[in-house]
Amino acid sequence: MEKEKVLNILRNSSNLPLSLIKEFLSDKDKDIKHEAWNYVILNVKDKEFLLELLSFHDTGTRYRAWNSVPEFIISGRLTLEEVISRKRYFLEMLKDDNKVVRALSWYVTLKPLLEMKIVKMEEILSYSPFLCELINSEFHDVVLDTMDEFRITCKFI
Repeated sequence: MEKEKVLNILRNSSNLPLSLIKEFLSDKDKDIKHEAWNYVILNVKDKEFLLELLSFHDTGTRYRAWNSVPEFIISGRLTLEEVISRKRYFLEMLKDDNKVVRALSWYVTLKPLLEMKIVKMEEILSYSPFLCELINSEFHDVVLDTMDEFRITCKFI
């Protein structure tokens, strides 16, 4: 299907099959993935589908799902217990090969999850070498801010 047609479907529909949404959330095109995520936020109430997104194979989409956890819990779409039972999928993103996902998981998503007691600082510290690996990347400032906020030290060789 051509891109503009897909975007139009996502923007103007409210009851698409979840299998189709999964396909769009896995798309190589960032615009399609973005619109598919907007569709999820606006239209998807299916608890099992939302829980599946917390462990989604595409870590860009998985990152968006974890970033939306506070909203999902506040709105009653998910429970704290359901999210806690899947926290290992968030922890995996703290060491993800995709540096954007890894940096944003540390910098944006971690704090709300700590505040909600979904993850504990003790669990996070074992992943700190993966944060430290990003110090000499385009995420240098993000790493420094994160290190400062969570009192993480990096041992540089």
